[in-house]
Amino acid sequence: MPTSSLRRLLIAAVIGLVPALAFTQTFPSGPVTIVVPYAAGGLTDGLARALSARLAERWKQPVIVENRAGAGTVIGNAVVARAPADGHTLLMTSFGFVTSQFLVPDLPYKPQSLAPLAMLADAPSVLFVHPSVPANNIPELVRYMKSQKTPMTFASSGNGSSPHIAAELFASMAGVEITHVPYRGNGPAITDLLGGQVQALFDSMATLAHVKTGKLKTLGVASAQQAPQAPELTPIAQSGVAELAGFTSGSWFGILLPAATPTEIQTRLAADIRAVLETPSMRDAILKGGVQPVLSSQAEFTDYLRSETTKWGRIIKDKNIRAQ
Repeated sequence: MPTSSLRRLLIAAVIGLVPALAFTQTFPSGPVTIVVPYAAGGLTDGLARALSARLAERWKQPVIVENRAGAGTVIGNAVVARAPADGHTLLMTSFGFVTSQFLVPDLPYKPQSLAPLAMLADAPSVLFVHPSVPANNIPELVRYMKSQKTPMTFASSGNGSSPHIAAELFASMAGVEITHVPYRGNGPAITDLLGGQVQALFDSMATLAHVKTGKLKTLGVASAQQAPQAPELTPIAQSGVAELAGFTSGSWFGILLPAATPTEIQTRLAADIRAVLETPSMRDAILKGGVQPVLSSQAEFTDYLRSETTKWGRIIKDKNIRAQ
């Protein structure tokens, strides 16, 4: 190629990069909103506020948390899906983003219109049982459940919730039957489990406090490997029950944004969020929420959500689970 032609190509390439570089250098150009599709005061909301404070300090721009709860995360998801794709509106969400795709008919947005950006944390579920259940580990529990004429009762925080779907997946893999008992929220479910009105519940590690007092038993954690938050718990997948090898369940917490957002802005956002996640103060804030910090690339988070969607979509369809 003649030198003059090569020079013109290089100049054109550089000129083409200038707008993108200028755009990222001035981003954000104003306030950024993090939409949380849950009510204020919950774990997802708390993580969003911890992240927003640190991003605001980094960007020297306001970062506002806006709670848009309702319809199993659909309302908040739709707000972000319809927002301008300029990086100034983000979605801080969790498990419900995946399940709503199968539980809610006629979604007012396309799930593909929201792109995974950064995962912040995960929280494997723990299987709790009432002390009256004559089992102290998973093999004993499965044998007990198979020997009973009446299915064991599993509580949840509602139809289609994470505890409900985890229990259905456990039963399906273990080859046992359960009776699902939905409650209006996690609090009432735990109260009845403590009282012996129901026998089991998949819940977060925060409920381990009741194990220490002897009011509940825990039989295992639904993580693939030993959980750093509770190394004394045996992963259900490693419990010795062959059918449950690979069993995992829990929640994740991450940032999504309109998929049409320019690649250079997504890259900048992902890098800034990762930088914040690597700070000791943010790590401490995540650990105080009872969840485990996660550092993953945008591609890794995308692959993770794809696998979660496949796994939970299958069990929701197989068990004909409905939100109501």
